[in-house]
Parts: sequence; structure tokens; C-alpha cells
Amino acid sequence: MNANIAKEPIFRPFVLSGGGARGYAHLGVLKAFEECRIFPEVISATSSGSIVAVFICDGYTPDEVLELVRHTRIGVSMQWKNMSSGFLSLKTVEMAMKQHLRHTTFEELKIPLHVTATNFITGQQTIFNKGPLIPAILAASSIPLLFQAVEIDGIPYVDGGLSGNLPATPLVPAYENIIGVHVNPLKPYKPDNSLRANIERTLLMAIREQISFTRQLCSRFIEPEDLSQYGIFDFKHFEAIYQIGLDYTRKLLREHPEQAI
Repeated sequence: MNANIAKEPIFRPFVLSGGGARGYAHLGVLKAFEECRIFPEVISATSSGSIVAVFICDGYTPDEVLELVRHTRIGVSMQWKNMSSGFLSLKTVEMAMKQHLRHTTFEELKIPLHVTATNFITGQQTIFNKGPLIPAILAASSIPLLFQAVEIDGIPYVDGGLSGNLPATPLVPAYENIIGVHVNPLKPYKPDNSLRANIERTLLMAIREQISFTRQLCSRFIEPEDLSQYGIFDFKHFEAIYQIGLDYTRKLLREHPEQAI
């Protein structure tokens, strides 16, 4: 039990990065803050972070979202498709949102949410915070080549991590004391001839440099180092990934309580 529990609930803005399977760590991070009575007042997120964020902003607790993952296998099982439109499908994620989200638009959410995706034509970051939820979440999570681009109002969108994997800018300057959570520590590379390993390394290298700016917009920056032992495609290890986020953040808040406020 964390001794640094606030007497009254504290609300802070959170930024949740993308990271594929590593996104499950966001649930552990949010759980640790919840134990200290610190809750999101607004969330800006992209890619897998946006999948976690939409359920939290819809009124689910981290425990409830984890239980949902256990029963619906959100992201754990993915459907393979032919190469012409992308290797994988986000159908399981889409169905889980359709079945379990209590609200269908950004405006109805209990907690304000900003979701970023990348305009596939211009390469620019686009912020979604109005209108239908599910298309925006799917667009923000669609890694090119692996997933088909998602069209919204005739414009194709792909993974928001490509244009900013720690999307703090939607919260500036309206919010202070921003807590940024990045789940992609970059460990030294061991050459691997597998396509999967090389795709993953390329993606992580591409997004790493971008966050050097946006992390400066965050008052607190959380990046659990042990997540490096799992890849962005290791969905079957969601329990262990969640636990890393929980343990790391509990320890951080216990040893550095100033991180909480």
C-alpha cells in the first residue's frame, strides 16, 4: 500500500503514448496513480494508448479495462489478411469497442479525450476530439503496411505515433502538471534477421526522436524501462506488461511522491 495517498482526489492531465502490446502498461500506470487517489482530468493519446484511454474516459477503471482485455482479448488476437490492404485487421478491437463502450461520441465521454492520428496524405498530425469515437481510435492505431488506413470524411489516416507518439501538444497551454507516459524504452539493438523484429526496430527508431520535444511539455515523464523486454507485437503477454507498468509506477510514487503532484 502506498503511504503517499492524497486526502482529497487529485485530477491531472495525462498523455498516453502508442506502443502496440506495450500499451497495456498504461493500465498499470493509471492503476498506481488511482491507488494514490490521482485521476485523469483529461487524456491525450494515440495508437494503443488511445484504446486504453477511450475506455478510461468512458468511465471504466483500470481494473475493469484489464478484466475486459482478459475476456474479450482486445488486441490479443488479430486477424491476418491478404497483403494488398495490410497484414492485420483491427476487427477484434473494433468489435470490443462497439460492444462495450457506453458512449459513441467524444462529447458524451465522462473525461475529455483527444486522440491523434496521422493524415496519410500530408503526414501531419490530426487531433480528434469531436464526433464518433471508434473511427478515430481505429485511425490512430493503424500502423501502415500492417493495417489498412482508416478513412474519415474521405481522408485516409494512419497511426498517430508516426506524427507524434507522445501527443502532449493538444493539452498545451490549457493544462498544467501534465503527466506523460511513454511505453517504448529503446534498448541497444541485437541484429535479428526476422521481418517482425526489423519492422519493430524501425518503428521505435522513427518515433523515438519525436518525443524529445513533447516530453519537455510534460511535468512528469514516466517510461518503465523493463518494458524493453517485450515487443510491440507481444500481445499474449499483456498481464506481465500491465504488471511492469503497475510495479514501476508504484515504486516511483513511493520513492518520489512529488511525481504525483
